[in-house]
Amino acid sequence: TTTMYGMVNRALKALLCEQFGEASWQEIRAKAGVTTDEFASMTTYDDAITYQLAGAASEVLDTPLEDLLRAFGNYWIVFASKSSYAILLDQSGDTMGDILAGLDEMHTRLSLAFPDLRPPSFRVVSNDGETIMLRYESFRPALVPFVCGLIEGLAARLGVKVDAELVEPKSEGNPSDLLRIKVSPLEST
Repeated sequence: TTTMYGMVNRALKALLCEQFGEASWQEIRAKAGVTTDEFASMTTYDDAITYQLAGAASEVLDTPLEDLLRAFGNYWIVFASKSSYAILLDQSGDTMGDILAGLDEMHTRLSLAFPDLRPPSFRVVSNDGETIMLRYESFRPALVPFVCGLIEGLAARLGVKVDAELVEPKSEGNPSDLLRIKVSPLEST
């Protein structure tokens, strides 16, 4: 079984409590069969716990799982921005292309603090300033909507707008998903 750090579950709980209330969180946790209510950031938990919580949240809140994962990706950036790792986000670049190109290096630095980290891999295939083609490779299933949300969250931090979509899903002969990210300035109001 694979594990992820408690920080992920803490963020998911924070999102659900903030947006839907503590009672909804408790209902989701009960439905997921998860006995833990407080997750320690530096402790590893089975991946299954995170997937069970997300699945239960989708049912309890009557929201498609993809939408929930996308919202969680967005929220993750907000959550990480308030953590002691915010400096890594700040140092990762000034443009969407720079940040995406530096994600693997950022994860390498994070793995000094989190030795059991099994991060995905990101590779910018092309970037003309407006459209970025990004390869995303992960052994964890079904997290493309989360990644799209992350990219939206990063864009919000940079003050730009993005449209991130999956253009080529991974397949037997191809271990990575291909995403197209269109970057545009925020429309001034």
